[in-house]
Amino acid sequence: MSIGFGWDAFYLAETLLTQPILVIVGDKPGGFGAYRDGYEIVRRAASVKKELVVLKNTSHYELYDQPKPVGLALEKVIPFFKENL
Repeated sequence: MSIGFGWDAFYLAETLLTQPILVIVGDKPGGFGAYRDGYEIVRRAASVKKELVVLKNTSHYELYDQPKPVGLALEKVIPFFKENL
């Protein structure tokens, strides 16, 4: 007999996700919903300070290792961390 455990990033976000949150997505929807999920977690988060950044002409996969999209993301991430960590 095996017992499986699942994890849902959205579970109790309206209550527990109170820290500042920055979500970066590309505007090219991909195959597994990262684009849609980015909007949803920002909408549901209880955080007072929350920001969604949508990078034009960028896919989820390009945010892993493509210099231009990663650079654009870091332009937002670095100041956000400096202010909120």
